[in-house]
Amino acid sequence: MVYEKCCIGGSTREAHRLFRFPRNDNLRNLWTSFIVPTNPQLIVLSKEQLLNKRVCEEHFDIFQFDNEGRRLRYSYPSLLTDNEIDHGVPLTATGIEI
Repeated sequence: MVYEKCCIGGSTREAHRLFRFPRNDNLRNLWTSFIVPTNPQLIVLSKEQLLNKRVCEEHFDIFQFDNEGRRLRYSYPSLLTDNEIDHGVPLTATGIEI
């Protein structure tokens, strides 16, 4: 069985809620600018391929959700674990400018 995983930390749906990359170009670019330093392989993916990637709820702060726990429409990931920070890739290594 194939499990969907968070493209940042590898969490599965069984551990956390997963959210697809947004269709809105500007918002998707914002997500990508945050995530690429932790997963530089995403930089070469097409829009269609990115839309199939997921990010788990652990990367969204509490202000990105409404009172009922639903992710807000224009929310974006902004949190990394200590391990992800320690093992992230410097922006200069990805060859992109943000």
